[in-house]
Amino acid sequence: MKTLFLIDASSFIYRSYFALPPLTTSEGFPTGAVYGFLRAFLSIMKTEKPRHLAVVFDSPVPSKREKIYREYKAGRPPTPDPLKVQIPVIRRILKLMGVPVFEVSGYEADDIIAVLARKFSDRGFKVRIYTPDKDMLQLVSERVVVINPMTWETFTPQKVEEKLGVPPSKIPDYLALVGDKIDNVPGVKGVGPKTAVRLIREFGGVEGILERWEEFHRRFPQADRESLKLSYELVRLITDVHVEVSEEDTRLGSPDMEELSRELEKLEMKSILRDLERIVRRRSQGSLF
Repeated sequence: MKTLFLIDASSFIYRSYFALPPLTTSEGFPTGAVYGFLRAFLSIMKTEKPRHLAVVFDSPVPSKREKIYREYKAGRPPTPDPLKVQIPVIRRILKLMGVPVFEVSGYEADDIIAVLARKFSDRGFKVRIYTPDKDMLQLVSERVVVINPMTWETFTPQKVEEKLGVPPSKIPDYLALVGDKIDNVPGVKGVGPKTAVRLIREFGGVEGILERWEEFHRRFPQADRESLKLSYELVRLITDVHVEVSEEDTRLGSPDMEELSRELEKLEMKSILRDLERIVRRRSQGSLF
């Protein structure tokens, strides 16, 4: 069975930037995020040997969620300038490597990953998504798994329920109730993970709670109906984004080694270049990696 590998670029880039010491070239250009991203990316390439893969980026244009809730992700600090300048470099290197890159104006990477995961799983592909984002667990199915790149834990339907107490289909209900500090999703005050699981079992989820609001509100008088509806809308992935994509669009292309060599030498990343050269040699000998 064919497998599509989907990588949430932002999670890898931010993790690399904050996890590594501030690396720079001899001329002072910051390289920590580039180096960390490429190390993690090449590790996946060598371990998984993918033929179909896509790296998905957030759009810089305000998303639908930001339009309906101005405070969405408002608690996050602005992207540091030394990180900002590295993102175009990562994109350029991926292009030179022949890696398909996706971005849709006005949408977050999560939504595009959701669309691609559903399209390709419906076509009979297995899908492996690399992201630490809990929102993405709602996509998990018998054909779709999520791998947390911080722990390398693989989430199957059974693992999601074991870890969070609810099946993948109820992840939006769970997150709407407990909230999400990172994304500034309000949730319901006084409802933690265990209570959320109990409420989902009792009411069936957010829609059931809204239908039986008076009963719920007597037990949680601090709860706000509109806030819960908003939270539920914020955590559900948008899957009606129009993305025309064929199987060929996700196929890894041939790297431009001449340009890659220049780029990586300029960034003083000789070890990355050596790894890439080994990969290319193996592909030319008939072994993908």
